[in-house]
Formats: sequence, C-alpha cells, structure tokens
Amino acid sequence: MSAADEPAPLPFNEPFRAVVTEVLVEVGYSPIGWEPAGANVRPAAGGDDQYIGLSNLFRRALAAEPGEWPAMVRQFLNHLTGALKAPAVPDDLMQVGARLRPRLGAPFDRSAAHPWGIPLPGTGLEINLVVDFPNTMAYVTEAMLKKSRKRGEDLLDVALENLRAATPDDYFERASDELDIYIGHSGDGYDAARALLVEELMPESPAGFWVAIPSREELAVWPVSFPALGRVHVLKMFAQENHREHAYPVSDEVFWVWHGTWYRFGIELKGEELVIDAPEPFGAALNELEGPECSSG
Repeated sequence: MSAADEPAPLPFNEPFRAVVTEVLVEVGYSPIGWEPAGANVRPAAGGDDQYIGLSNLFRRALAAEPGEWPAMVRQFLNHLTGALKAPAVPDDLMQVGARLRPRLGAPFDRSAAHPWGIPLPGTGLEINLVVDFPNTMAYVTEAMLKKSRKRGEDLLDVALENLRAATPDDYFERASDELDIYIGHSGDGYDAARALLVEELMPESPAGFWVAIPSREELAVWPVSFPALGRVHVLKMFAQENHREHAYPVSDEVFWVWHGTWYRFGIELKGEELVIDAPEPFGAALNELEGPECSSG
C-alpha cells in the first residue's frame, strides 16, 4: 500500500478515544465517526446523529494524569448530554429563525452529521449556522436544511441580522490610550462571528481593518493607518498567545478586511526587523490614506 492509499490517522490518541467511547456508552450514545476536533455520535435509543467537539477537552486531558481522564470525560459528557437533548429543532428552521446565529471557525470534516458551512475565502475558516438556546446551541446540519427546504445562504442572512441586533452599540472597547486596537468581548459565544460584521460595527476606515479572532470569545480590530503599520506585530502576538492559551481556539492569524473581502496578512518579527507579507491590494488601500495628503500638496 502506498503512502497515498494509507488511511488518515485517527484524531486524539487511543487511550483518550477509549475513555470517551466508554463514557458515551454510559450516557446512552456511541461514536460513529471521529473528526479532527470531535466525534459524530448516535443515541442508543434512536434519533439523529449529532456532532460533539472534543478538542478543548482533549487539551485539558493532556495536562492531567490519565487516571483523571474518566472523571473529566464523564463530567464533560454528563453536561453535554443535556445539550444534546436541547429543545428539538423543528423541521422548518424559520420557526426558530430568531435563534439562528452564525459561527466562524475551522472547517469540519464532511460526514453524515456535518454542520452546514461555507468557506470564508482568504482565511481557511468556515462559516456555520447554529440555533441558539438559553444554555446551549445546536449546529444546523445539511439534513436539517433538507427537511426545512431552505438554503443555508438564505438562513445565514437571517443569522447575521440576528447577530447585528444582539450586538450593543458600545460593543467595542479601546484596548489602550497608546494603540487604537478595539476589543470585543460579550461572553455570548459569538464574538469571533462578529468579525463578519466588522465593517458595519466600526467607524469607517478607508484602508480597512486588521482583525484577530484567536478564540470564539475574542475579537480584536485595528483600523489600518500608517502609525499602526509599524506596530502591527502587537496584534499578531495577541493572536498567537490567546489562540494557544484560550478555550475554543479559532485562528492565530491576522486578517485584513477591506470592502467586504478578507485576506491573510503575513506578519513576522525577526529580531528588531518587522517583516510584512501584505496581500496585493494592500498598496491600493494605503493610497486611500495618502490621497488627502497628496491632494493638499
């Protein structure tokens, strides 16, 4: 068998998967497929397959002794069992239209229980839909859309409008007097998703915005300016550190958002030298900043 024909390695490690499987059976579920960040599970009593995320639990498990894993997994899954048994999502998703929200994160593998999603071009990230409940949420799957006879893109418009309405006017707070970086943190689980609305939520910036979404609960935005260009590595350091340390990580990249389009913005600090790998349109965006200066000269 060639290397290309070999099956992809299973995610997590075997002892962790074994503990998760054992506890899932205890609480009335069984895994039917492993994904890079979680597992698809099936209720023993019947019902739809569902996806559970395990990456944060696995990270915590690796920091503990293996003997502590069963208790950790049991506590996590006992809590999650309530989430899996959240109020049923009706066949017509518009019946819960006011609860629809967008999610932004790493792509899911394709599977029977795969949540509906579309890529956010230029980022390597994926936009998903969820139904928000008071104590949990449920991903909208392809099967739900089929039952509902709705297009995911149409429901995404509804979800984005709901997120706008749920965002307070004073959502962003300036990080410091020295840097005009703005931090958004609401604690509702949708801060990273609000990056999709950054050009609406922030005052106009002719050259766009740098955006960092290190975790699900964090959004940092910096309007592009010439003074900020020499210190933009600060935002990269923020993204890397918080992506590494915080739960529900999203990305350690810095993105540039301009006229509705997202780009990766390469930033590296080599000793005392700041190295920037900017996307091609960035020069044109900087001209937007230069325009008034040039016309006055």
